[in-house]
Amino acid sequence: MNAGRENRPAPAFGVVAAAGALDPWRHAARVSAQLGWWALASVLVGAALLLTPERAFGTLAPVAFAFGLQCLIWGAIDGVIASIGARDLRRRRAAGEPQDVAATRAFGRRLRRLLRLNAGLDVVYVAVGLALLTLWRTPEGLGHGLGVVVQGGFLLVFDAWHGWRVRYRSDEAH
Repeated sequence: MNAGRENRPAPAFGVVAAAGALDPWRHAARVSAQLGWWALASVLVGAALLLTPERAFGTLAPVAFAFGLQCLIWGAIDGVIASIGARDLRRRRAAGEPQDVAATRAFGRRLRRLLRLNAGLDVVYVAVGLALLTLWRTPEGLGHGLGVVVQGGFLLVFDAWHGWRVRYRSDEAH
């Protein structure tokens, strides 16, 4: 491809993607927003479970407490990750990267690799949750194990789906 054409200006928000492909800048914004909403929901569920009196859960109180703790911790971490992603996106937009074809292609490839790597890590999280369920045979172990499986399972589907959807003009040969 002609090097002079590589850095030509693009439309207002970002480089136009090929048919069926997504603008990586919009995709990244969507990923950060959706992860932020998941984080908020997780924190709210976790807080509700931790603040509910034990008597409301009866014999399941240790399970609910452990599950709630996992929701709260994972939600806080996911919230930080979503915030960092959104901040990075704002910084890149301010620097004009969405108007640069080469920067947009590089950003799209980086986003795809990051999401796919995270999906691989999410498999490990689910496996750890299953190990907790299998090896830690107490109500607390059940709650922690279920919490890790639910959070890791959501992230696995989320990261794999978004990683699979990331296709940009430079990726047509892949």
